[in-house]
Amino acid sequence: MSARRFFNSALVMLALSAAACGGGDDATGPGPTSGDVSGTYSLTAVRTLGNLGGGGNGLPVTFIDGGGTHLTFESGTLVLGADGTFDLQVSATFGSSSVTMTDYGSYSVAGSSITFNSDKSTPRLSTGSMSGSTLTANSQFGGIPFEIDLQK
Repeated sequence: MSARRFFNSALVMLALSAAACGGGDDATGPGPTSGDVSGTYSLTAVRTLGNLGGGGNGLPVTFIDGGGTHLTFESGTLVLGADGTFDLQVSATFGSSSVTMTDYGSYSVAGSSITFNSDKSTPRLSTGSMSGSTLTANSQFGGIPFEIDLQK
């Protein structure tokens, strides 16, 4: 995979991660059965579900594509609004370039499950689940699936 394609993929994946934080058009906002999930969450872990090298526990975490280009996730924040909106920002380094990947939209909650609906043309987040104060979400960057953990 070329460095440019990997970078574009990384941006897409981050955007998908952010999209996972958004949900439906429910005017009542999120209504979890186990409590309110609104608040600010910090990115604590990123795991590839694809075929990248690298990885590890915590942040920063670096993944390497087949061409040897590094993608390092440095930090990130997800804000889940009480009104059912979300905003994701992730800081990363791709090769030697710093990038900020963003996404925003709406989310809906059913029990411990969260569905994200991005307002961006290339969604980053899809679904997630809550366990205590930890949100685990499925995302996709450049066609490569990732799983991310965020802590409230």
